[in-house]
Amino acid sequence: MTHALRDISLNVDYGEFLMITGRNGSGKSTLMHIMALLDSPTSGRVYINGEDATQLSDNEKMSLRLKSLGYIFQEYALIQEHTALQNVMLPALMLNSFSDAKRMATSFLKKVDLGHKLNRLPSELSGGEQQRVAIARSLINNPKIIFADEPTANLDSVASKEVLEIFKKLNTEDGITIIIVTHEPEELVYATKVINLMDGKIDEK
Repeated sequence: MTHALRDISLNVDYGEFLMITGRNGSGKSTLMHIMALLDSPTSGRVYINGEDATQLSDNEKMSLRLKSLGYIFQEYALIQEHTALQNVMLPALMLNSFSDAKRMATSFLKKVDLGHKLNRLPSELSGGEQQRVAIARSLINNPKIIFADEPTANLDSVASKEVLEIFKKLNTEDGITIIIVTHEPEELVYATKVINLMDGKIDEK
């Protein structure tokens, strides 16, 4: 058996901006996926707001993810046949009426400076714009924590900075806890806390 993570003990306070870094294969994405309740650990516990999330049922985990956690991925994970507005509306439709979901999605797209591209398909948007749609989608149900797995990996330097500035604003102005996996050293200046993984462990050096 291969152990992706070993002896990890980590506390993240609400309002922190955590970046997880390390070489490829160090366990960065595995750690984030476990923290985000996308994967289950083979041992150990994950506590969110003092509650042992590893003991929740699948339905309870789904409810917690929907109501309290937001997700952003390297490949944007947008539905190509849906407009920017429709992509952002999707999570909200599970908790709200169509009209409320549309109003909220419009507001969050404006928040990431895409109010003028509500009806564009992903193929009509740049990589940076697609990632901003993904950020708006992650915000739609007012999460307390946002997880982002290498969100700038496919972006140029200008788009990367725009995305990171949005994360910084969400953290400092809205108080949202941000947890990002990155392999870009220059991005670490945005974080309030950084951990480096090496061979599945936190490198204390």
